[in-house]
Amino acid sequence: MKNLPPWIPSFNAWMSAILLLLLVRGMKFVLKEILERIDYDVFSSLSYQSYILLYLAVILSPIVVIAIAHNLLHICLDLFAPDIQTPEMSLRKFWFPGLMSWWEGLYGWLAIALTMIISTAIGIIIFSPNHYFSEMAAWWQGMNNFFTPLMLIRLVCVAYLYQFEQLVRQHLIAVGAENQ
Repeated sequence: MKNLPPWIPSFNAWMSAILLLLLVRGMKFVLKEILERIDYDVFSSLSYQSYILLYLAVILSPIVVIAIAHNLLHICLDLFAPDIQTPEMSLRKFWFPGLMSWWEGLYGWLAIALTMIISTAIGIIIFSPNHYFSEMAAWWQGMNNFFTPLMLIRLVCVAYLYQFEQLVRQHLIAVGAENQ
């Protein structure tokens, strides 16, 4: 597995992609439940600025959720498998996400956005627009359609984005090692 060409995503890239897509599904489920229970009369009294702040908070909330999930995952890895931890994430002493968790939150958010744009373009080109939009509506309705062609496109896209991040990190580490 270590001798794969760089254009094939590594095991870590595939695991990060799967975990990110599962986390997105969980966030979608929580958001759907919140929207079903919300009283929309409360929003009628909000000002225009409050709408904008609420919209930005909802749009940027995946960064916080992914950062917290990343931090909790590495806390669990510290407890149960400390030998496989990376040096920057090992021996976490606090529950608040650190710099690397915030980076993973931001990168995961960007990966979600890019993946949705790319899968939308591919879905509209390959499938008919009506089929694509009906599948997107079905995606919002339930969790039963996880393994669809568009979800596999998203999985491959996110895996390649994480592979790209890993290659950039390796390059920066190599350049930093040369300069010392």
